[in-house]
Amino acid sequence: MKRTTVWSAFLLVVSLLLSGLSQGIWAQPKQEEDEEVRIGREAAAEIERTMRLITDPALVERVNRIGQEIAAVANSVEIPLTWGLPRKTQFQYTFKVVDDPDVNAFSLPGGFIYVNKGLLDYVQSDHELAAVLAHEIAHAAHRHLMKLGQENEKINRRVTLPALLVMVLSGAPARDLSNVMLGVQLYQIAKMSGFTQEAEVDADQAAIHYLTHTQYNPVGMLTFMERLARDEARRPERQLGIFRTHPPSRERALAMVNLFRKLGIPINRRAVARILPVELRQKTVRDKSLTEIYLDSVPIFAPADRDGMTSAERAREISARLDSLLNEGVQMYDIRLASDGRTVVARSSPILTVEPEDADLHGIGVRELAERVSNAIKRALWNEVIQRAY
Repeated sequence: MKRTTVWSAFLLVVSLLLSGLSQGIWAQPKQEEDEEVRIGREAAAEIERTMRLITDPALVERVNRIGQEIAAVANSVEIPLTWGLPRKTQFQYTFKVVDDPDVNAFSLPGGFIYVNKGLLDYVQSDHELAAVLAHEIAHAAHRHLMKLGQENEKINRRVTLPALLVMVLSGAPARDLSNVMLGVQLYQIAKMSGFTQEAEVDADQAAIHYLTHTQYNPVGMLTFMERLARDEARRPERQLGIFRTHPPSRERALAMVNLFRKLGIPINRRAVARILPVELRQKTVRDKSLTEIYLDSVPIFAPADRDGMTSAERAREISARLDSLLNEGVQMYDIRLASDGRTVVARSSPILTVEPEDADLHGIGVRELAERVSNAIKRALWNEVIQRAY
């Protein structure tokens, strides 16, 4: 997920690939899978020398349980790839948790998957965690790092070595040789960055397909990516240019929405993440203890006691109706006042009716209080739209 770790893993894998070229890795397809697992295992051993792994049974069990379900799908279901290498055999996937606060996960050839503790703290459900694991499994299943190694070797063979030979044989000055090598290196970075972006797009698409064969909702990938995009937008913008290894998170989220629509997958964000939570909080108004309904931290309504029902009982009934309607996907434009001027409805379903006791308690008219409630719900819904947009 994180570009620095991906590049570190890639460079390590490339070095292991180059060390095996004399054994004919690319020239012996029948042995390639065994070599791939070996390369992944050696890379994992090298990386683990610099990382501290978490052995907490609950965390490890959660990651492994979810990961193995998706891995079984990756080993049995052939997902068309848009970039990578065809799968030759099944992998025995392993999942490990790294004691690192960064929101990150990465995979190595042969099915070695690593998840940072920071990512486990960041995801809001098993659906989101499953999405990240499916993405990393797709990298391994579609053999992206092996493909990157091949492309890197092609660049070295077709561009780097010829450029060096021409400059050396022509007797060019050292300064000219240095300038040429810098240009070759920048070209190599640009090409490899483009390839890694293609790998990310392919892993996103494959992960969504994998998740449709599991108990996990693929919309978790969308909510995770939208939250990443929002967090990125809040940080100072960096112009990465040829060093960009991932497409912008916002673009990836939009591509996911398009794929969901193509596959007929309903987009219910609240089913997979803590989006627009309905909460009840206690407050005091005119020395009366009330239960106030909050929607995503926006105060909505504190009902009075009425007809033998306490404020808390009425609030629970109203919050249950509001929560159910939100699960059905109501939007800001669906909220309005009914013709009686005191009932707030979503589409044609009532959310609550303001009673005279409520208006008396808050010291305003019934219609004014109903309009205030309606506007508060709209404001909470609008805030959520803005957060997704930015």
